[in-house]
Amino acid sequence: MGKKSRRKKELLAESKEKSNGGLKSKLSKRNKIIIIVAAAVIVVMAIAAVVVFVVMGLRFDTSKTIASVNGEKIKQKQVDIYIDFLMEQNPTVDLTDDEEGLKALKANIVDSLIVVELLDRYAEENNIEVGEEEIDEQINKIIENYPSESDFEEDLAGKNIGRDFLISEIRNQILRTKIFDLVTNDISISSEEIENYYNENKEILFKVPESIKVSHILARFSSEGGTEVSEKDRKEALDKINHIKEQLDEGELFEEVAKEYSDDESSAENGGDLGYISRGQTIEEFENAAFLLDTGEVSEVIETVYGFHIIKATDYKEEYIKDFEEVKDAIESFLDNEAKMKSWENFVFSLIEAADIEYYTDMESTFSNINGE
Repeated sequence: MGKKSRRKKELLAESKEKSNGGLKSKLSKRNKIIIIVAAAVIVVMAIAAVVVFVVMGLRFDTSKTIASVNGEKIKQKQVDIYIDFLMEQNPTVDLTDDEEGLKALKANIVDSLIVVELLDRYAEENNIEVGEEEIDEQINKIIENYPSESDFEEDLAGKNIGRDFLISEIRNQILRTKIFDLVTNDISISSEEIENYYNENKEILFKVPESIKVSHILARFSSEGGTEVSEKDRKEALDKINHIKEQLDEGELFEEVAKEYSDDESSAENGGDLGYISRGQTIEEFENAAFLLDTGEVSEVIETVYGFHIIKATDYKEEYIKDFEEVKDAIESFLDNEAKMKSWENFVFSLIEAADIEYYTDMESTFSNINGE
């Protein structure tokens, strides 16, 4: 039981990633088979370690039992399947010699497998099932994002993902979604909670800083972005911007001059329009000059690391706080998700607390500081 209590944080961390959020979207990315790996919620830094785990030969007897939950054995072979999967999906990952990281990776996978087993047991006891038609529906949604089913199969093979593995992971995701929906079904957020959250956070979360809408014309340095600019490059850009300034002074339309002469091709086609900017979004010299302008005013020539600019202010918005009506739906969605995730964590925690979990490897050495034990 001591080992079990030391593992609660790891198991809860694994389960926290498993919500009902976006099964459809997660399974519908073009040219990518996104699998919510039921037994492997691995942090990014641990992915680097996975390759070393294999390359260094740190595998164990695949038939070895490394943990058990309510009498169900977790085998080394199950862990290796996910190690192989992660290695296949990250072939260019850097190799790092980190023995402790490798132990933590193994523990992560084992704990995820334990959570999967606990959810499976709960589903059996509560008559929650996943039908073949539900799995087929999700697979078909994946296939729809490929030119053809053969392209889908080719991508599976290229990623070394077996069809059985894919089906198993989709089933696990659907099952988690069903249990999540059941566990969180009675959660609702009151209008009072929403309004309180708005009042407590409006000065921080819902304050929109002042912004100014600007257009510009750029005479770009040939060398820019920190590279030292030669006198020749600088003179050429300065001559160009001065010529542009003369045309503007003579009454030429800013938008037309920008289309013809600006070296910022992305904005030139729109008459130099950059949209609204707030303080801190652009380089200091450009920002300081822009915020000194009145609406409709055109600046003098401004120099930045990119070249010489002429800026025109086309609109201005003062700082304001978004109205409650404008943000209440977003607040409700946030609070609802937060409450559901807390409920889900408590639910998984209760499964862990009630379970008989045993570990049979040296993983214990990586958990000595958890919960101060």
